[in-house]
Amino acid sequence: MAKVKYYAIRRGLKTGIVTSWEECKAATQGYSKAEYKSFGTYEEAEAYLKQGAGGGYQSTYSSNEEVKVAEGEVIAYVDGSYDNTLKKYAFGCVIFTPKGDIIREAGNGDNPESLALRNVTGEMLGAMYVVKWAISNGYKSIEIRYDYAGIEKWVSGEWRAKTVLTKKYADTMNEWKKQINIKFCKVVAHSNDKYNDEADMLAKKALTEGTGIPKIKKE
Repeated sequence: MAKVKYYAIRRGLKTGIVTSWEECKAATQGYSKAEYKSFGTYEEAEAYLKQGAGGGYQSTYSSNEEVKVAEGEVIAYVDGSYDNTLKKYAFGCVIFTPKGDIIREAGNGDNPESLALRNVTGEMLGAMYVVKWAISNGYKSIEIRYDYAGIEKWVSGEWRAKTVLTKKYADTMNEWKKQINIKFCKVVAHSNDKYNDEADMLAKKALTEGTGIPKIKKE
């Protein structure tokens, strides 16, 4: 039996620990100044990650503590998934409110024009869903915790939106910023962050359960 290799990605389209070269390559190919390394144990890969990009302190968010939310704000974890056999993309999200409520939602889609971006389509849908949820429920601010760099960089303009889908995403989010303060916080993927893992699980589950995007419910 082949020994498992752990690829730790400190800087790339997605960061975190993966166990195949294909996943590592997909997360780093074409990314300027990508940083990654393979290890024989998970512990070594985790230690490398914690050093942070460039060898310094890891500044992206990774925590399993209780999520504390300021009044008038919500915090939302989002993630996306894709199944090439089903030809479906999906998103999962975990939303925290100041009252201590936790809302879990997930949805899927199979629009042929959106399939090309695979799980990234799900990531964008998740981010848009939580912002729309926050606006619909009267909140003035939202912090989106994500693990795919484009979720923030297309909105900030650091990455140029080159496709119809990414441009629509960036334009929609920037339009919504007129109604609500949108903050972004990068989470290290596959780092055992409880709620990032839960959003990922919800997205994967949504690939085979339910249809479409769930209706936004008022609190």
